[in-house]
Amino acid sequence: MIEEIIRNTTSICPECLQPIPAEIYVDANMGWVMMRKHCEEHGDFKDKISVNPEEYKWNQSFTNEIGSTVDNSSKPSEVSSGIREITNGCPYDCGICENHESAPCIAVIDPTNRCNLTCPICYANASAKGYVVEPTFDEIVQILKHFRSIKPVPPILLQYAGGEPTLRNDLHDITRKAKELGFTEVMVSTNGVKMSKSVEYCRELMESGIDAIYLQFDATNAPEVWKKMRGVNLWPIKQRVIKNCRAIGFKGIMLVPTIAKGVNDDQIENILEFAKQNNDVVAGVVFQPVSLCGRINYEELMELRYTSSDLKIAINKITNNAIEKFYPIATSAKFTRLLAWFDDVPSFSTTTHPDCGFVTILTIDDNDEWKPLENYFDAEGIFKWSNQVWDMIRNKEIPKPTSFLKDINLENYGGVVKTIGDFIDDITNLGYRQIMKSYFFAGALKFIKNPSKVLTSKIFQSFTRLIFSPTLNSASNFLLSKNLLISCMHFQDAYNFDLDRVKNCIVHYGVIDPDDPSKVLQIPFCTMNTLHREKLELKHKLANQSTIKPEIIQNKIETYIKSIEKEI
Repeated sequence: MIEEIIRNTTSICPECLQPIPAEIYVDANMGWVMMRKHCEEHGDFKDKISVNPEEYKWNQSFTNEIGSTVDNSSKPSEVSSGIREITNGCPYDCGICENHESAPCIAVIDPTNRCNLTCPICYANASAKGYVVEPTFDEIVQILKHFRSIKPVPPILLQYAGGEPTLRNDLHDITRKAKELGFTEVMVSTNGVKMSKSVEYCRELMESGIDAIYLQFDATNAPEVWKKMRGVNLWPIKQRVIKNCRAIGFKGIMLVPTIAKGVNDDQIENILEFAKQNNDVVAGVVFQPVSLCGRINYEELMELRYTSSDLKIAINKITNNAIEKFYPIATSAKFTRLLAWFDDVPSFSTTTHPDCGFVTILTIDDNDEWKPLENYFDAEGIFKWSNQVWDMIRNKEIPKPTSFLKDINLENYGGVVKTIGDFIDDITNLGYRQIMKSYFFAGALKFIKNPSKVLTSKIFQSFTRLIFSPTLNSASNFLLSKNLLISCMHFQDAYNFDLDRVKNCIVHYGVIDPDDPSKVLQIPFCTMNTLHREKLELKHKLANQSTIKPEIIQNKIETYIKSIEKEI
């Protein structure tokens, strides 16, 4: 294998955190995609980006070919407040600066940095830092209003991070306010400790408007793994959360494993199996390869680095190659916009960089076995068709009636084409939205494989509803019908930091500007945790707020776990 330069970007020096040029290339010796960079003061650095060069290159070109164009950003002319002039250069002017290319899809708020655990791998908890950072209710509302003011399309997804968000006593009030302001999906990232203690609290979360629980989930029954990752065996707590959510009929749990090489990468199979067996309440798994903090040498970096490409290999080994293609997140950007438009609800667009992660679906057949989604339909074809229809809608094009059933063998579909037949007979009486919905439906039929079998399959009844009645709600139901969303978000650290990724980040933190409290800083996720968090938190830390000693927190959680172990 010969060395090949894939692209150039800007990174930062892991020592001084100053910007330096970087190359993404295929290493001739190892056969991996690597990043290399040089700091005049601190020398050379390299990091592993992918172990699969061909797939990595496919990801880059695939997103350009099929992914969405950016028709919404946070540039000064399009957002009401929070824009910073470029003074120190990208990414140091996050606030957000005018260089950013993608609008936020998910607005993130840290309701508190307090926590009821002392996880060794955590960067945010107050007990470790010795100070509390906790915005007031009014400050959080200010942040919510900032995000909702973004033009032309504000984010509709809100996520609580932290710290442990459930330690806020007013979290329900914050959620209700968020829904009032127009956030249609509110997600809470949680360790589950408080949820495990009370079915009633879980019900209150759901009734206040929480739509999804992003449950920290690093292993199943592996006490030593839990202790390494979180300081204590949390397995009894995770089981109790699932039980409590099932009791109240909550079906929006996403398992979120942080994967550390040599620590819990052997737990991926158990986690996927657990998600499969609890698909009545678990909608999917969002893997997060661990970000590496602190100063380490190259050998240690290679020992610890776990990439999304490593994860893909592991998933296919476990599922007998059930995923033919791991689509970059941005692949579905136009598809989600299309579904929202069909449903006449607020939209969002996942126009992220291809290196940020992937999203796909694993199907569970009637024998409880993993099956490739591509067995049932041509996913790439569906995405291309969705993009074509969305582009027509943006250009206000009207398809010709004769084009609706072109190249479709009606005998394969039985009576399901009656909707299209009725439509063609009376096209003049339909509104434009219904015209395009029917047009999408007709074209999507061409991408269903073996339609006479698929359209009568119990597994794919939800998929056919998604195609025949394309809405965000039918897409959500699809994931809770013997299907699991499998996703990966590989957040950056100082070693693999890539400014191209940052400029296309769609997950933005909202923070009150400590230098001008009338403004809200809008900060891409990876720059927040790599460059901005510490200095902002030091300015925002609450006076006269003592933190609980880590050993007290540890003793409390250990005592609680012992009290419930016999019940699980």
